[in-house]
Amino acid sequence: NKIDLFKIIFQYKPNIIFNDILNTDIQYMKKIKKIDCLIVNFEDLGAGRKYADLVFNPIYFSTKHTKTEFYGDRYACVRDEFRKAKTTLMRKKVKQITITFGGTDPTNKTLKVLEIIHSLSLKHIQINAILGLGFLNRKKIKILSNQMNKDGFKIQITEKPDSISKYIRNSDFVITSNGRTVFEIGAMQIPMIAIAVNARERTHSFVRHSQGGFHIDVNSNLKKKLLVSIKKIQDYQTRKKFAKNLEKKDLLNGINRVTDIINSEFEKHY
Repeated sequence: NKIDLFKIIFQYKPNIIFNDILNTDIQYMKKIKKIDCLIVNFEDLGAGRKYADLVFNPIYFSTKHTKTEFYGDRYACVRDEFRKAKTTLMRKKVKQITITFGGTDPTNKTLKVLEIIHSLSLKHIQINAILGLGFLNRKKIKILSNQMNKDGFKIQITEKPDSISKYIRNSDFVITSNGRTVFEIGAMQIPMIAIAVNARERTHSFVRHSQGGFHIDVNSNLKKKLLVSIKKIQDYQTRKKFAKNLEKKDLLNGINRVTDIINSEFEKHY
């Protein structure tokens, strides 16, 4: 609980506190502000963020912010496996698609996407569905994928992979949620269809701003929008345009920018 948390923090006396909290509140921030340390917040739109020394909101865009707040994809911290992975040459015809909705997929989008794909004639395309550790509907997904394979589709289910970059690297496009993963896919310059799975992801505008793929809103007709998007993204020129737009984004150096800013502020603080 909070009492235990603050007890641990005050006993430890950290030099830096990193808050990976969606919306910090003023009370919490005021309390940790009593410690003589640098406070760095990530993905924080809460009222408490004004008490932080640095705030990084890479997944949001804003023109109204203070000198200690950093918005946009320039500050996206892409994991090493995506920074080191080399993309394959773009194929003119789509041969492989990857579906990934994070570790839990609480809104069951993987199953819904496979159901929609089942209604399309994509039997010539290898479809990789990545299932994370917390998937609750894996049994239904496996039943559907087995049925699709019997119907002539090429569905591969991969559970809890150590690395997903190798699947994305070899994909012609990716169907994913509209969270942090879009930066990792974008860093590899792979076109994508990003589906907002909740109200918060509606505000994540990287895919729209970068024009690196199609964005589907959480409140839209998923089947209708996804069917149209899949048909459009199979066009070689469309995918080539998306990849070129993603190439313009310097996503590989975002982590260096963030650490440089933190180190510089830390030196000032101490």
